[in-house]
Amino acid sequence: MKKNIFVALDFNSLEKALDVAKNVKDHVAGFKIGTELYTICGAKGLELFKDLGTEIFLDLKLHDIPNQVKKTVAAIANLRTVKYLTIHTSGDYEMLNAAQEVSGETDLLGVTVLTSQSDLEGIGIKNSVQNQIKLLVNLAIRSNIAGVIASAQDIPLIRTLSKKLKIFCPGIRGKEDKQDQKRVMSYADFSRIADEKCFAVIGRPIIQGDSVQNIKKIIQSSQ
Repeated sequence: MKKNIFVALDFNSLEKALDVAKNVKDHVAGFKIGTELYTICGAKGLELFKDLGTEIFLDLKLHDIPNQVKKTVAAIANLRTVKYLTIHTSGDYEMLNAAQEVSGETDLLGVTVLTSQSDLEGIGIKNSVQNQIKLLVNLAIRSNIAGVIASAQDIPLIRTLSKKLKIFCPGIRGKEDKQDQKRVMSYADFSRIADEKCFAVIGRPIIQGDSVQNIKKIIQSSQ
């Protein structure tokens, strides 16, 4: 079975997060730990997830002056527990390049346009979503980071720019279940267009209720 799902452990309890992680670890590529859970568990908690034998995706979306981001990335890389770390590509080339210089064995993933955003004019960006994604993906390519965070709807566009980048896709949902996401896709549809360097990031559809049965149904939907 191809393992291309990272489960978003969006909990405010380390105990609950570990319980779900232990239940589904054999079905997934790894776990996404966001700012809420990381605030609670810290570096020591990351080791507990690492011990499960899966990859850790730390979703901090770093965006600051280059020197500060560089020092933060170096500190996380030195933990040797985090495989993937997110950073905003909109921080510009200088910031991305500084982070890449010290990332070591941690792969940096550049956030492009959030899946909750469908109109950028409200934050003063005149580009269309597609043109903004092109701009940010090209920054990621230029700075030589490992991958990007983008809607699954953007996979075909990104692949016209790079065959090499890893693409992590939040907003993977059931067909009628968007919640607070706008640019979404079902896992079945994602599986039809995803290559071996594409990964689905799924949270609530798995962690709410019976996590094992939920993930089995999601995986079966693509078969």
